[in-house]
Amino acid sequence: MNLKVRLAVMNFLEFAVWGAYLTSMGRYLGNIGMSTEIGYFYSLQGVVSIFMPAIMGIIADRWVQAQKLFGICHLLAGVFMLMLSWYGYTEGQNASFATAFLLYGLSVAFYMPTLSLANSVAYNGLALAGMDIVKDFPPIRVFGTIGFICTMWFVDLMGFQVNQMQFVT
Repeated sequence: MNLKVRLAVMNFLEFAVWGAYLTSMGRYLGNIGMSTEIGYFYSLQGVVSIFMPAIMGIIADRWVQAQKLFGICHLLAGVFMLMLSWYGYTEGQNASFATAFLLYGLSVAFYMPTLSLANSVAYNGLALAGMDIVKDFPPIRVFGTIGFICTMWFVDLMGFQVNQMQFVT
């Protein structure tokens, strides 16, 4: 498969994950009785976005190849997001804020660095292939936005905005 196509698919999937829950998570949290804590969940994502990419960037620069760390981070983020979904399914209205917040926090702690790692992997791949990053990367990155939008629509059309299935999608 062509390098540009593979990188476009990677960007599509990278942002599709985020689009599944980012805009609808507040509605779900309100449905399970955490409407007063919604802001904490979104704030946590912002705070984690400041620190974790830098920490994982140091790890990628010194000890682990970026593409391997990218996969490990996605795997861990997915495991914690699935745990959050399962917890929401089993506990429903009885869900504890602390447990849900912890599971979400761990998930975004491993997901947020993947945004920068995806760029690093793409830049490295394009550079190794002798392509111009400034010219060739923007059309690839557009597929991330398309993935985000497609998943938002999918979650909405399937009715997952109001339940924990948005974390599984």
